[in-house]
Amino acid sequence: MKNLNSIVAALLILTSIGVSILFTITATQRDLNGLESTIWQIFTFAAGLSGSFIFGRQSAREAAREIIRPHARSAFRRVLFLYRSLSRASATIKLSQAPESEEDPQVTLAKLDTIVTEQLAAADDALEDWRDIVPEDVEGLTQNGGLITQGGIDNDETNSRQNRTRA
Repeated sequence: MKNLNSIVAALLILTSIGVSILFTITATQRDLNGLESTIWQIFTFAAGLSGSFIFGRQSAREAAREIIRPHARSAFRRVLFLYRSLSRASATIKLSQAPESEEDPQVTLAKLDTIVTEQLAAADDALEDWRDIVPEDVEGLTQNGGLITQGGIDNDETNSRQNRTRA
């Protein structure tokens, strides 16, 4: 599709140049009336403008891809990190549920707490990566009712429950 658009744009611009040359040759051989001149100029203008528009749209898309690509790579690495971390959490849960498991439940909970903490840190890093691209959206998430803060979800009920279990 990209090559087809490039070919169409190039043909339109070449057509515009060709019509301009033909117009100049015709105008030197005989006098053109107003209608003929107008038609030549409109056709030349339309072909040149269309070709320029198609080329401009393609170059803007390519420039946008080049600008976004480093951020997309970074975000993709964070997603892979979170996926691996969730896989470790799943494996820890499955091991603790096995009937032959002799591991202390507090140790399992400590492992899960560590895994979740690392996931939250990765999510915070990912939010900072996205802040470079869409700062308004990230700011809306962090200020929308205090749902997301550094370190994860800000929930008074969860925090008070954690404080009770530690006491």
